[in-house]
Formats: sequence, C-alpha cells, structure tokens
Amino acid sequence: MMQRKDFDKLFRDNYAAMHLLASRLLNDAEGARDIVHDIFASLIDSPSEAVTPSYLLRAVRNRCLNRIRDMAVRDRLHSLYTVDFSEIEDDEWPDEEELRLLERIVATLPPQCARVVNLRFVSGMSYREIALELEISESTVYKHLRHALDVLHRNFNGYGNKRPSA
Repeated sequence: MMQRKDFDKLFRDNYAAMHLLASRLLNDAEGARDIVHDIFASLIDSPSEAVTPSYLLRAVRNRCLNRIRDMAVRDRLHSLYTVDFSEIEDDEWPDEEELRLLERIVATLPPQCARVVNLRFVSGMSYREIALELEISESTVYKHLRHALDVLHRNFNGYGNKRPSA
C-alpha cells in the first residue's frame, strides 16, 4: 500500500502531464479530469515503487482509448435504434396504399414482435414501458424493434423500386 506522502508527491509531480494528455486525446477537460482521478484512485492500494511516470501516461492513454471506443459503440447503437424523421419530407406520407402495405407487413411479424411495434409506434410507449408491460428486458424490446424495422426496410425498398411492367 502506498504511503500518503508518496501518493501526494506522485499526484503533484504527474497530475498536470496526465491531465494534458487526457484533454488532448478526449477534447473534454471534464472527462480528462475524471480519468486522471480514476487512475489515482486505483493507485491507492498499489506499491509506490511500481508506479512510474511512464506507467501513469500509458494508463491515461489506455483509459482515454477505452472511453473513445465506448463512445463510438454508444453512437453506433444510437444510430441503429433511432428513426431519422428528417428523411420524411412529404406531408402526404404515408398514403393509404402504403398504410395497407405496412399493415400487411406488420401482420407477417411474429406476434411478440408485432405487439412491441404496436406498443411503440401506435401507443407511443417508451422502451422501458414496453419492457415492463410485456415483462421482457429492454434489450429484447430493442431486438424486436430492430427486426421489425429491418423487415419494413426490406419490404419498402422493394416496394419503392418496382416499376410498372409494360
């Protein structure tokens, strides 16, 4: 375990360089501060001779890369599970024919999946509310909606690209 005076000296000598590196990697001073503090918090029970300035900078780099990776995953998940309403430009959308097609497509979905779609888009319930209502996890709600959106996407892409035969 590290002695208090050793820990204080290590903090004073290395904090500025660690924070600067984290700030440059993340472009977020608050996030950088959190990472550096987390590293020092993890060092409290470490032997002081095992901790060097290069070790501390590597720890900052690794934690910053982990944070960036986690942010990228979160952004990818967010883009998968959200609908971009800016793509809908026409006030007439959907027309009656598209609504009938939509009803037929939803009718082909498995019952639980169709129920999730109706609760989400007809009743306007949140993922958490749907999960509680159906006694399933939120990730299962996401999977049902993702499946339904994939089916709709496939069917509507085929529908919009069909040309009348002559």
